[in-house]
Amino acid sequence: MKFFSLILASVFVLISCTHFQTKVQPQASYDTLVPLQLNEERIPAAEEMNWWSANASQVEKATCRVKLPTATKDILDYYAKKPASPGYEGGHVYISGILLEDERPELVLALAKLLSPAREQTIEGAPKNFQEAFNVNPQCKKALCASQKIFGAAVGPQMMYLMEQFDVNTSRYSFKNADAFSSSEIADVIRVFELIRPEQIPFQSNKQLIKFKRGYTRAAYGSDGDTVLANASIELFDSWSRQSSIMRQYTLYHEVAHNYSDNHFSDYDRSNAWLALSNWKENSNGEFEAQKRKAQQGHPFVSRYGETNPFEDFAESVTAYRFNPTLLKRTSSDKYNLIKLLVFDGLEFTSNAACSQPTLKTQYQKQVDAGISFSREQKDAIKNSCRQSYYQSIVGRSPVSFFANCVDYEATQVWQKQNINKFPGLVPQSLYEEKLRISNLKFKGLKKELTQELAPEAADWILDVVKIYTYRMKPEMTNSEYCDVWAEIKNRVYPSINTQSEWRRNSYLIVRDYSPNEGAARGLCLDLVQGFTPRSKSTVSSIKSWVKEKALIESQEPLQERGITRETLLKYILDRTDLK
Repeated sequence: MKFFSLILASVFVLISCTHFQTKVQPQASYDTLVPLQLNEERIPAAEEMNWWSANASQVEKATCRVKLPTATKDILDYYAKKPASPGYEGGHVYISGILLEDERPELVLALAKLLSPAREQTIEGAPKNFQEAFNVNPQCKKALCASQKIFGAAVGPQMMYLMEQFDVNTSRYSFKNADAFSSSEIADVIRVFELIRPEQIPFQSNKQLIKFKRGYTRAAYGSDGDTVLANASIELFDSWSRQSSIMRQYTLYHEVAHNYSDNHFSDYDRSNAWLALSNWKENSNGEFEAQKRKAQQGHPFVSRYGETNPFEDFAESVTAYRFNPTLLKRTSSDKYNLIKLLVFDGLEFTSNAACSQPTLKTQYQKQVDAGISFSREQKDAIKNSCRQSYYQSIVGRSPVSFFANCVDYEATQVWQKQNINKFPGLVPQSLYEEKLRISNLKFKGLKKELTQELAPEAADWILDVVKIYTYRMKPEMTNSEYCDVWAEIKNRVYPSINTQSEWRRNSYLIVRDYSPNEGAARGLCLDLVQGFTPRSKSTVSSIKSWVKEKALIESQEPLQERGITRETLLKYILDRTDLK
C-alpha cells in the first residue's frame, strides 16, 4: 500500500499497495500500464476474517464522524449559503480561457488547480483552452457551474468541494493515468474526510487523489493487478471501485494512514522505534522481514495484512487506532501510545467523548499563549540562531516565514525542557520536526520582541556596509544605477552567524547563504527611492490607487540624497518583517 517517492528504489513498489492476499510476482517497470483482467469471483475483502484490522460495522459506526455534504445539491447549497470571505471584492478573471465574474477567490483557485497539471508534465487529453473545448461561457461565469460543464453536473461540484476544503486534487487533467470519478465513488472519498479532523489531514498542498485509468493497472503489480485496490500515491484502481461503499472508505483511509508517515522526513514507519515494536529486520535486498514468532509473543499484529511489512503494519495499526482501538490497545499498547502521540496528537477514538477533546497541541499552545518567560540568555540564544533567517528575509531570498519558523522551533526546544515534568505524556517529536526545523507551537510574543530587536540592528548593518561604497555614488545617477551600488553589499557576510552549528549540518531546508543577495539588495534600494506600499495598506483597493509611502529627504549626505534614511529603512524593515 505504501507508495514511495520515485526517487527511492523501485524494489519497494510491490509492498506499497492495498491488495487481497496473493503470491508475490516478478517486478516490471513501475511506469508501464497493462490491461486489467478482473476476476469474476472477488474476495469479499471487508468480511475476510482478520485480513483487515476493522470490519464494516466498525467503519460505519466510527466515533466522531462529522457529516459533510456529499450530494451535488448539498454542496451547491453549502456554497450558496456560505458568507463571502473578509475583504472580498468583485471583479473578473480568466482561468484557462474561461471568464469568471465576481467569484470567490477560493473557488477561483480550486478551479485553476483542477484545470492545471500538478507537476511539470504533459497530460494526455488535457485541452489547451478549456473554454474552446467545453464552451463554458457565456452560460457559466461561476466556478461551480464551470466545473459542471467540464467534469459533469454531479461530479464537478464534488471535485470542487474536495479541492477547496481539503486541497485534494481529483482531476484527470492534473495527473497522468487519471480517469473520471463517478459521483458515488467521489462521494465515498468525501466520506473519508468525515473521519479526519481538518488539522490532522496529513497531505501537502494540491495532493493527488485520482481514479486510476479504468481498465488498466500498473505492470509492476504482475498477476496481482486485479487484487490491488489502491496505493498511497493515492491511486484508486478498478478493484477499489468494485467494493462496497464502506470498504472503499476503509481502503482509502488505510492509504491516508500511510501518508501520516510519508508526510514526515523522519518516516515513522521506517524509524528504529517502529521497527523494534514488531521486530522488523531489513535483509540484504532492502526488504523487511519480521521474526514473527518473537514478534507475536510480545507485540502481535492487528491484521494479517499488517504482517506484510513494516509499512503495512504501520498503516493497519493507524487504521485500527481509528476504527478498532480496543484491538490495537490489546495487541500492542506500545504501538497504540506511539500512534496516539505522534500521529493523532493525543486524540483518542475510544468514544465520542474522547475524540471530542482538544488535542495535545491545542493544550500546549494554550499554555504558551497564557504567557511564557524566557531569560535574557535564552532570548539571545534564540536570536543568534535565527539572525541569518531574519537578514535573509530583508536582503536575501527567503520569506519572513523562515525566520518565524526558526524562532518557533528554537523556542519549542526551551519550552519542552521546561515543561517535561508538567506534561508527563509530552513527546518532543510530536511538537517539532527536527530535519525541517519547524514546530507545531507558535510563540507570537517572542517573535514580535525579537523582530523589534533585530530590525534596528539590521538597518544599522546595511547602512554601515553601504557607506563603504559611497565613493561610487554620483548625483547624476539614475535610481537604477544608484541601486546597483547598493547591490555591492552582496560581498559582505551577515554579522554573528554561526556557520558550524550542528543544526545547520543536519537540517534539510536551511538556507546556506551567508551574504546578501544582489537582486534583493537592489530591490530594497529601489523600493525605498521610489516609494513603497506598507503591507498594512496593501488591499486590492489601495493597490489600484497605489498610494505610496514616500521616503523623506532630510539632508544631502550621500546615503540620504535619494531619500534613504535610517528612519525610512527601519520603517521598511519592520513593515516587511511584520509577523501578524
